[in-house]
This record gives sequence, structure tokens and C-alpha cells, in this order.
Amino acid sequence: MIIVLTGASSGIGRAAALALAEQGHELAIVGRNPFRTHEVARETGGTAFLADFDKLADVRQLARELLATYPRIDALGNNAGGILAHRALSADGVERTWQHNVLAPFVLTTSLMPRLVESRARVVFTGSEANRWGAVDVTNPGRDGKLWLRGMPAYGAAKRADIMLARELARREPAISSFAFHPGAVATGFAGLDRSPLAPLIRRVIRTPERGAATLIGLLDGTLEAPSGTYFVDERRDTGLAAQALDPAECAKLWDALEVQAAALA
Repeated sequence: MIIVLTGASSGIGRAAALALAEQGHELAIVGRNPFRTHEVARETGGTAFLADFDKLADVRQLARELLATYPRIDALGNNAGGILAHRALSADGVERTWQHNVLAPFVLTTSLMPRLVESRARVVFTGSEANRWGAVDVTNPGRDGKLWLRGMPAYGAAKRADIMLARELARREPAISSFAFHPGAVATGFAGLDRSPLAPLIRRVIRTPERGAATLIGLLDGTLEAPSGTYFVDERRDTGLAAQALDPAECAKLWDALEVQAAALA
């Protein structure tokens, strides 16, 4: 299989890349940090692609490079993203939590769509149980005028949006198998956990990147199967999503709003 994996230079992305390479898959390693991205590409025998999701021009260039390199794409892992303690705008003038976690993966996925459909690809979005406390407001995705609370509500909304995108993609493109999953609390650089003074204690009570990557690996390589649009928690189907994430009209509204936002920033 040819697998494109974003956020592959560290954390669960790196762990998934190493495991998938051991299975013999060909990997496109996508990251922002040049040193780490090329290092993981070397470790996996894959090809490094650099893109900063703070810039949609980078995302569109990444899509062009991937299309020029691979005649087919069997799986796309939309794993890049994160949480920001302080509100900030991207180079495109979009709130960064929304752009990094939602808008940029949407632009990448839709830019690759014809190739993904031809390949009958699997598309996986890294979600989070944080989705339970983050309602999606397509008229105000940056949460202007709302309390930031160290970014948790914005992150929760972004992760709910990722789950909704997986569900809407499943509805719009029957040729594609689309999923979202929660990796669990992982001891990585995400949210600064690896830099915390409590990092040694934290590592005792939360999972390793390898364990957090297990569901991502299974969804990308096809060993973990379910109806397209399914959300997974710990390799199990989860049916406890918020009503908004289960509402087809809300999912379609999100997709349409992202198409408009992406077009305005083209």
C-alpha cells in the first residue's frame, strides 16, 4: 500500500509510520520540521514531504507533489494538528487551531479526492474524546468573543469537526472508506506533555505513542474494519458521539462551509 501520513515526524504519527514500514508499506512522511521529517523518512524508507499547515499554499503544494509522485494513494492519515494555549491567527488569517486541525486537512483531502476515489482509498482523521465538549459553529469557527480557556473548547470543536468530516466524506464518496478515532492520552510532545515537570509521572499513567498509534495503524492498513464513517475509541466502535456529530445535516453544513472558506483563501 501507498500511505500518506501527516504529522508523521513525531508522536503517534512517527510510531504509526515505523510500524507500517515494518509491514512493507510505502510511506509519504509529511511533517513541518525538516530534520525530524527527513529522519523518519530515513527510518521508514519513505519519502519526506514538508508542509506547514499554517499556510494553505503549503498544503496545496503538498497535494500537487503527492499527485505528481504517486499514481495511486491507498490510504491518507490526517493526523497533523494540535492544541494551542493562546489564541493566534495563521498566515492565512484563520484561527490556528481550526486551520491546523480542520481546514488544512480538508484542503489536502479534497485536493487529493480524484486520486483517492480512483484508488478506493482509506481516509483516517485523528479525532479526540475532547469532541464531547466542543460544539462546531461554522459561522464562528475561531470562537471570536468566546472564552479561550487555554484552547480546550477550540480544540474540542476542531476534533468534533474532524469526526463530522469523516462521516460526511463517507456519505459523499462511497468509493472511499473514511474513519475517525481517538488515540487516548499519549505521552508525546502534543500539548507539551513531554516538557512538563511531571513528565516522568505522566508517562506512568498514560499510554505510549506506540499504544496510541494502534488504532491509526489498523485503520490505515485495513486490519481494523467497520462501516465507513465509523468513529473508534481504543480499536472499538464508539456510539456515544454528541448529537451534532451524528446529525447528517450538521455534517453536510460543515463540509459546505469549509468549501466556501477554502475557496476564499485560494
